[in-house]
Amino acid sequence: MKWHEVSISTDKANEDQLSFFLGEIAGGVSVEHSLALLKADIKDFDDKYRLDASSLPASGIRLLAYFDESGNIEERMAQITAFIDSSSLKNKDDIKISRQIIDETDWENEWKKYFHSFRVSDKFVIVPSWEMDDYEFSPGDSLIKLDPGMAFGTGDHPTTAMCLKFIEQVVKPEDKIIDVGTGSGILSIGAHLMGAQQLKATDIDELSIRVAMENFVLNHCADDILLETGDLLKSEGDQHDIIIANILAHIIEDMAADAFSHLNPGGSFIASGIIVKKKDAVIRRMENAGFTIIEVMEDSGWISILAQKA
Repeated sequence: MKWHEVSISTDKANEDQLSFFLGEIAGGVSVEHSLALLKADIKDFDDKYRLDASSLPASGIRLLAYFDESGNIEERMAQITAFIDSSSLKNKDDIKISRQIIDETDWENEWKKYFHSFRVSDKFVIVPSWEMDDYEFSPGDSLIKLDPGMAFGTGDHPTTAMCLKFIEQVVKPEDKIIDVGTGSGILSIGAHLMGAQQLKATDIDELSIRVAMENFVLNHCADDILLETGDLLKSEGDQHDIIIANILAHIIEDMAADAFSHLNPGGSFIASGIIVKKKDAVIRRMENAGFTIIEVMEDSGWISILAQKA
């Protein structure tokens, strides 16, 4: 299968607006940061990545949006141009757009060049499948084997890492858990490694469902996690002890009331994907829904929240 890859080079300040828009119209979206930005944002960067700087944007960011070659790419390009023209993006005149056709295996194999094993918490260690033979185990390690593909959630992003720390802190074997917007499935795998026996993972994106299942198989937990296509909690009929959502701030706000209603008394809501400037608004919405805020973690401009249904 081939894809149209549309590349947009721009300022980091435009990342949220463009990522959200492209996520609505594209079959997949990735963001590449310049080496300087990466080193500023990621702790222990040199231990986790061995990057060729020539493959990265010289400055700012580059967004890569992927469209099925069978679709109308001219229509999509027109949508992108119209969005940029009508939006409040910074330094519009400096935005550069290009496109090319690529094979699917081009982006699937890129991870093997850049993604390496690293420790994300006291217990969890992220290990790409292609490095399993070289990893040196330590007593007590809980290894998450990962082939992330295009789906979000490799464990190096602060939002994912903070979620795993909360999972390490609160998950018990008897808990009934749902991972909303599972992405690569990393958080469900983490909960399974903590002994959880009743796990459901959902995502609205079919690519994420495919990648998550591949990672569940890789971690020998595919039979233990119910994987479904779902739009947040809108069609959820069960009650849970823990709800995990590593998504975006405005979506966390929108689903706060549903999360409260689908939790058992004393249940936990692990919410992440929230930029610092949205912290107060998200906490206010969660408290209005009835939650008690137990703990807030912050890392590199992002926050994660552990809340409880009283």
